[in-house]
Amino acid sequence: MTAAAVEAPLVKRILITNDDGIAAPGLKVLTDIAHALADEVWVVAPEHDRSGAGQSISLHHPLRIYRHGDNRYALSGTPADCVLFALAEWFGETLPDLVLAGVNSGANISDSVQYSGTVGAILTAQHMGIPAIALSQAFLSRDGIDWSPVARWGEQVVRRLWGSGDGPCCWNVNFPTCAGEEVKELRLATQSTGSIQRTRLLPGQDGRSLPYWWLSFERNSRHIEAPDADVSVLRDRAIAATPLRGDVPLPGGSNRISLRDL
Repeated sequence: MTAAAVEAPLVKRILITNDDGIAAPGLKVLTDIAHALADEVWVVAPEHDRSGAGQSISLHHPLRIYRHGDNRYALSGTPADCVLFALAEWFGETLPDLVLAGVNSGANISDSVQYSGTVGAILTAQHMGIPAIALSQAFLSRDGIDWSPVARWGEQVVRRLWGSGDGPCCWNVNFPTCAGEEVKELRLATQSTGSIQRTRLLPGQDGRSLPYWWLSFERNSRHIEAPDADVSVLRDRAIAATPLRGDVPLPGGSNRISLRDL
């Protein structure tokens, strides 16, 4: 199988953000995808890792912006802040045609979706009337993440999901843990539940012997077996596309699309 031939730009302007920070490797992957989709690409990402920020915004401290190049900025706030700041500061009445978030380092599936800053960014965009898609790359180990599934198929997936359904599209897309050439299918998925088994607190002490705690989760998704669940779709080495607003089918009304047809 070979990747699709070079196509014309999909839209005029794309805004990109993430929750892993301005220096994250997945942001570079998504920027390359966006340049194949748009005439103009803007990057406004958190200055540092803001994973777990959800849709939170900064109300108790000011925002600071740092220029990293042409149309490329780091913001001191959350992913949702990045979207709202960009709309207010640079776009005015001429909104971006599409907001892309990611590529997240790790899958955003099951109970993790509600906490994801990557997903929070696209929900914020959709609330502002802008089509938005989150992209995440699953992995088994942080050492040597294989970005080839999203690098190879991300552009074609965005093209197929663009404009689907009524109103601004809002999709959470996860790419499986395998080589890009092993991915065969784009599949409509539902967000599963029950992967977070319990919360955990990891205690410690600071330099003044004052206590603190790290919040963490115990996770297990082995019991999730529904064939259309996001967890199950990734197990099958398919791309999981989950609509976040309403019951939206894949383009053409099918629940599955062979990558040969992208």
